[in-house]
Amino acid sequence: MEMQKSKIPFTLNGILFLVTLFLSLITDWNPPQWKNFNDPSDYLHQSTLPLNSREFYAPHPEGYFFPRPFTIPLFYKLAGSNPEVIVQMQKFIHSLATLFLAYALLLIINRVWIRYLVLFSVYLLMSWWNILGWTAQLLSESLTMSLLFIWIASFLLVWKKKNLLFLLFHILVMILFSFSRDTWPYILILFYFLVTVYTIFSHRSIFPKAFFLLSFAVILFFVQLNTAKVGQRHRLPLMNTLAVRILNNPDFTAWFEVRGMPEVKILHPVYRKVDVSIDSDRHKVWNLYWNKDYKAFSDWTIRDGRQVYMKFLLSHPGYFFLLHESKPQLRRILAYNLWYTPSLRGYSRITEPIFPFFGIISVSVFCLLLIFLFYRKRDPVLLFPVLLWLIFVANVFLSYNADALEVERHLFITMIAIQLIGFISLALFLDHVKTESPSPSWKAGN
Repeated sequence: MEMQKSKIPFTLNGILFLVTLFLSLITDWNPPQWKNFNDPSDYLHQSTLPLNSREFYAPHPEGYFFPRPFTIPLFYKLAGSNPEVIVQMQKFIHSLATLFLAYALLLIINRVWIRYLVLFSVYLLMSWWNILGWTAQLLSESLTMSLLFIWIASFLLVWKKKNLLFLLFHILVMILFSFSRDTWPYILILFYFLVTVYTIFSHRSIFPKAFFLLSFAVILFFVQLNTAKVGQRHRLPLMNTLAVRILNNPDFTAWFEVRGMPEVKILHPVYRKVDVSIDSDRHKVWNLYWNKDYKAFSDWTIRDGRQVYMKFLLSHPGYFFLLHESKPQLRRILAYNLWYTPSLRGYSRITEPIFPFFGIISVSVFCLLLIFLFYRKRDPVLLFPVLLWLIFVANVFLSYNADALEVERHLFITMIAIQLIGFISLALFLDHVKTESPSPSWKAGN
């Protein structure tokens, strides 16, 4: 009887998947949102390139086409490069990610009532318009979020199961997730590095698997870095950052000028007071991309800019850790419900007042409590939310320093991560706080 009760949440997961998928598919997304942006044209153009061509995976820039990592164009190609089909596909993958994430989290929880808590928490979170609303937009956000959730779920299964199919699936998801955005390879290396270090001191039987995943992440990093160089994908974000965060500081500007950045005398007066919250100033930054008056500056960013900027980050830790940013600028890190998505609609109207439910302080306290419980019970699952917290903190510094123009869009995932980590932490805390032994559902390699 107890065994049958424990299976009910898994059955309910399937039912909730079908219900929310139906509600999502019937949610109206007109008028088309993607026509207001330039990025969708790049994704759609790349999706029309031959799948068996190297240009699809590592295209060269041409005219007004700016190459992208291949994952988003690949999904667009699977949808026939049809915007209407793409939107429905993104809704389906979003629901599939919810199903898979909920399933993986149910496996690491012992108590039946807490499984219900986890299940409803995940589906409530995924109905937040800050997540669901992106499915109506032809940008990378929806698919990269869904792949993030699937990647998290697949890792839990890889750690828990001695199953080659789970490992192969996790590797496939890792590749797709990595190539959905150029900042993710850095995060993947950090994640698997931390996991590998943990296995050295505990669960040494899992070390070979962890080290293999770390090695694969490193290889993936260099492959993606090479495709980024071919496509000059660092050019636009670097130009954005130089215009927004460097040229407004005389000392930083002088540092770059000494190291060969051209046209400083022309650029500095124009961009020394640029404010990206003002439309006209954002257009000033966009003007850098194709204005022939700044050709020497553009060529330098392609040729030497990335290497010089990396040296600058290493020699200016205060800049890297955002110590020079104002409070209004830093608040962009926790942005949500951005204007890029359509207005609130569908069943998200019911759950919208709930979020954001957790804040930075509450999640940090939960993580500290889980660390304390880990030292008492030595159950590695208790460190999983802490690990997620660390990589998303790292993602804040990485993404902010990579592109200073649309910080809100690049880091809206931070508030979503806070909610997810909060729910997982709360569930694990409740599941372990009164038990005297580690949860048997999380013995690695079972």
